Amino acid sequence: MIEKATRGILARRAMFLIALIGLFVSSYLFVTYTTGGPIVCGALHGCDAVRVSAWASMFGIPTPLIGMLFYTGMAALLIARTAMPLYKTKLLYRLTVLVAVIGFIESVFLTYVQAFEVKQYCTWCLASAICATLIFILAWKDRPAMLEMDKAMKELKIQFFALLAAAVVGTIAIVVLVAPRSDGERPTLRPVQINDEQEQIANELLFPEGLTYEGPESAPVTIIEFIDFACSACASIHPEMANVREEFAGRIRFAYRHFPLPTHKHSTEAARAAVCADRQGKLFEYADVLIEEQTDLERDDLVRYAAELRLNLDEFVPCLEAQETKEAVERDLHNGDALGVAFTPTIFVNNFMIDGLPNAEQLGEIIEGELAQEGS
Repeated sequence: MIEKATRGILARRAMFLIALIGLFVSSYLFVTYTTGGPIVCGALHGCDAVRVSAWASMFGIPTPLIGMLFYTGMAALLIARTAMPLYKTKLLYRLTVLVAVIGFIESVFLTYVQAFEVKQYCTWCLASAICATLIFILAWKDRPAMLEMDKAMKELKIQFFALLAAAVVGTIAIVVLVAPRSDGERPTLRPVQINDEQEQIANELLFPEGLTYEGPESAPVTIIEFIDFACSACASIHPEMANVREEFAGRIRFAYRHFPLPTHKHSTEAARAAVCADRQGKLFEYADVLIEEQTDLERDDLVRYAAELRLNLDEFVPCLEAQETKEAVERDLHNGDALGVAFTPTIFVNNFMIDGLPNAEQLGEIIEGELAQEGS
């Protein structure tokens, strides 16, 4: 049977290594949150949605920075307990447990936010939550036992080399993850061309005949947003888009393209309803309502919103199930797939795709650049 002291040492080793992993995850998120760089999200595709949500910061502090402070504090505590094996062992042990509990509570809360508020998951956030949970479990396996000096020195060496390896490997990994995906500058804050060789085809896919625009036909810059009305990220970025549309009114034109995702309940019905509202000249007003009320997108809700906007319900209700309406949404989906749209919102400036989710200032910089180019 493993002695309690030995079991405590093993628990501390495991906690220290997991804290280093958690620190890497939080550091990567912090870099992407503060620079606006693209997040490598894996199969979940919810990282950008979490990043633009109201929970991306707490009390003005980026949420990943809170994670960095937690993991750094935990690692520092474990190093202090090893370097000073005879100093206030019970106090430092209890402080370790307290920090582990706080980190666990925070991870549970943020996971709840993803599940029920944002309704999308960030791969890296979940990884951080797993790290915090494992530390919480291991903290109860720890012991306030005093270490002999030779054992303490051995553990301190292990921590030193683990810290050194984590710093080297973690830095390289973050550099690789945030490195430009093509030659030149990182593409996040500038448009990325869809297809150099087939620009005409890209234009036909982006700007089909009959598309409804907000803004003058002669505008030199066109903004296209592929939207899912049940998408929380679309709702989060909507105020930013509204600011841009207001700031550049008269100089740009704006249009929606529908891209309802199968993971979002009622998103397809909402897209069809927007098509029907468009046929009565109320697309943008109706879209605003859908985004504002996106938790209530059942059939009765869609009809009620139409009535509130004084749409002709005798035309609107049959339109919801009309084959022509279904084909209009399917056309946008097929066009989006062909253009490389994989998540919502996806924004295009003229025939260029924006890599990531820009805020109003960043999108404004891109538009100003396009306007300057068109005017030259």
